[in-house]
Amino acid sequence: MVSHFSTSYLTKDELKTEFRNYKLKAINGDLVYNLSTSAFQSDISEKIDFIVNTMPEDIISGSLALYLLGLIHRNSNDIDIIIPDKNRFDKYTVGDYDDEFTTPNRLGYRQIKYKKNFLSKEKTFEVDFFENKNASFLTFQYGKHIIKIHHPLEIMQFKLDIINNPKAVSRTSRKHNEDLTRIFGQTPWQQVLSGQIKL
Repeated sequence: MVSHFSTSYLTKDELKTEFRNYKLKAINGDLVYNLSTSAFQSDISEKIDFIVNTMPEDIISGSLALYLLGLIHRNSNDIDIIIPDKNRFDKYTVGDYDDEFTTPNRLGYRQIKYKKNFLSKEKTFEVDFFENKNASFLTFQYGKHIIKIHHPLEIMQFKLDIINNPKAVSRTSRKHNEDLTRIFGQTPWQQVLSGQIKL
């Protein structure tokens, strides 16, 4: 599929319409999600190795999840993880998180040190933890591991809710708008409209 990158942001009404169309396509089985091979050719592979070896039963969420599925091309600095046990750690750092009013299940983040093997250099990953509130997820084979990825529709709904929330700071809204604009811009029906695909 040829990627089409939009050069302008969609309006709130346009995003709402595109998301409705996207959900209908997903419900009808017209969308198939696969892991993006190009995503694993970057430093993302280090993050995935860290996840499967330290929290293999947890769900990968946020921008990292969308990136792994090839839906966005913006690498995420931190790692969003959904966990079933909110008391796994005795303390989380809430920090400056301007999406907190739309994510009541957020627990906070932790800096976690990880060393893949005896010869590897130790690295520190920042992981943002969220409590699992019946999150839907997809499963994929990754080497000998099974990884869980938060369903894109739920992540996209979260992003849309932030965009439509007047309390969200403009920088955060723009980031999520850009992600959704890119996702909707590279879907087949939008590529037909833009001339990327000929029927």
